[in-house]
Amino acid sequence: MKPAKKLLALALLAALPCASVQAQSAAELQREVELLKNQLKLLSEKIEAMASKPEPVNPQEFNRLVQKIDLAEEDAIKAGFKGMKFKGVMEVGYQQDDIAAAIGFDKARGNGGFGAAMFEISKEPDEGIGWTLRLTPLSSSGIVHEASLSVPVGSGSSKVIAGLTPDFSGYELSWGNANSLISNNLLYTHSAATNYMGVGLAYAVGPWSAKWMLGQVDGVATRNAPGFAYRGDYLASEYSGIGFSGVHVRTNNLTGNVDLMEVDAYRTRGDLTLQGQLSLGRSIGGAGNGSGADARWWGISGLVGYKLQPRLQALARFDYIDNRANGGGIYYSGTGASAAAMFGRELDADGAVLEPSRGTSRYALTAGFNYAVNASTQWKTELRLDRSSGYNFINSDAVRKQGNTTLGTGMVVSF
Repeated sequence: MKPAKKLLALALLAALPCASVQAQSAAELQREVELLKNQLKLLSEKIEAMASKPEPVNPQEFNRLVQKIDLAEEDAIKAGFKGMKFKGVMEVGYQQDDIAAAIGFDKARGNGGFGAAMFEISKEPDEGIGWTLRLTPLSSSGIVHEASLSVPVGSGSSKVIAGLTPDFSGYELSWGNANSLISNNLLYTHSAATNYMGVGLAYAVGPWSAKWMLGQVDGVATRNAPGFAYRGDYLASEYSGIGFSGVHVRTNNLTGNVDLMEVDAYRTRGDLTLQGQLSLGRSIGGAGNGSGADARWWGISGLVGYKLQPRLQALARFDYIDNRANGGGIYYSGTGASAAAMFGRELDADGAVLEPSRGTSRYALTAGFNYAVNASTQWKTELRLDRSSGYNFINSDAVRKQGNTTLGTGMVVSF
């Protein structure tokens, strides 16, 4: 045998004991691993058993806690606090108005026209009468904005409603936290009622809901028949809906002979928001040219909102009221210099009537941004252009104009 082969054979014989030792060590190591696994399994079972085993409860302590909860609930029921909710809105606006020559802060600016603060107390009709009391301490129209009650009827969703309630119509609401822009649209401010005082019924069936009231409309005491206000809504999907509403008042008072009807709809999905409204109205015998004919008008309003960011929304709104018939005349034209664009006859720059049989029409274009500072605070900016078919705007220098420009910003806080 050659020397190289001898050396290789000797090396193999020398390695055999080491291989045997390594094989024996691997087997022992495997047994140790299995033993550790079994111990870990037993330990996990003990931990689970301890976790699932309830700790002993002191019966006296448990009974004491139950008694305290029962007493607290009884006290809340006796005091009338069960189901009670508190809400509030505060709005501050800074505005520059060409017509009124006003620059600064004003408690009366912003949505609703009732002032910049609102406080509401309401109670759900759990087993009995529910009610709402809404106060507007800075309002020149009265401190009470709503004082209503509701009484469930039967086992369904029907309920009797009564008291003082806001108007049912339109896609805009009274308070800034519920509206994206600072100002309200023309239809809200000029062709809709403000409130009702009476009694009625509200009910819902599937996607349909409706409510109506009989009584006074905007404080008008009816002589021949009570005023009638109603609204019906259809929820087309979780993103869209449509509503129809109306107000009819019959009295011997010229300002009370009014029929108002409107359709409004909305769609909100993703970043896009669409809202719209079509209104029709007439005032019996209320023609602006004094002919004794009926004043008739129609109007549209549309709003588009798009979220540039989750908190920042860009907005645009267009309003138009056609009031040409019989020398004009509309449900609410306003008073004073700030509302000098009356919906009566068209006037020229000198204040002379342009056409006795033609009334004044108006439109407004509004654009702005709404930034959600947090869940309860909105910061708004707005540029609004109001235009009239006649020189029916009067500025602070008694100069007649066909338009008005308003630039404003405001903060709305709600809770």
